[in-house]
Amino acid sequence: MKTLVIPQPYQPEEVIFPDRMDEIGALRVLAWRHEPGADPAFFTKQSWIEPLDETAFHWIIRDQDRVVASARMSLHPTIEEAPYANLLPASCRAVLAGQTIASFNRLVVDPQFRGLGLSKRLDQARLQMAARHQVGRVVTSTQLAFRVNSLLKLGFSPFCELRNVPERPEWPLFFMEYNLHNRPADASATEHDR
Repeated sequence: MKTLVIPQPYQPEEVIFPDRMDEIGALRVLAWRHEPGADPAFFTKQSWIEPLDETAFHWIIRDQDRVVASARMSLHPTIEEAPYANLLPASCRAVLAGQTIASFNRLVVDPQFRGLGLSKRLDQARLQMAARHQVGRVVTSTQLAFRVNSLLKLGFSPFCELRNVPERPEWPLFFMEYNLHNRPADASATEHDR
């Protein structure tokens, strides 16, 4: 007898560039355009798509067929190639020297869908992918205190604070890292698997 599998609501789906990129790019602008401290000149376009999108991994979460959250993960042979690494002081870059890096970046959630745990689900999907690629370290950055707390709960550690990033120049940017070699055995389980 065949078992009926009922999809869980708001589960991350991996998408391959260029699929859904128009929606992802528009969601990035929607999610950031009116945030406190966001530089309005940076968000004058209707869509935010970058060259890195072509080679990165992408996940979306849909409500019906509408993309309401998305996240990206990119792989880099050195920390120098990761997003925002050019802003890191040499002492911070030295911590990750000589390692392949997975970078979690461009996580956005539609303002109407915040507070549902979508970011955590996207983080878990990205950690699973990083582990499959046998990457030793994951880096990410955020300017939001609640996001720092969420990342700490997942096992990330802060290691550098940056200033003057283009999107939100008046807010500090907290660079965080996750050591996949020290990852607990059950860390790849999703919330509904536990």
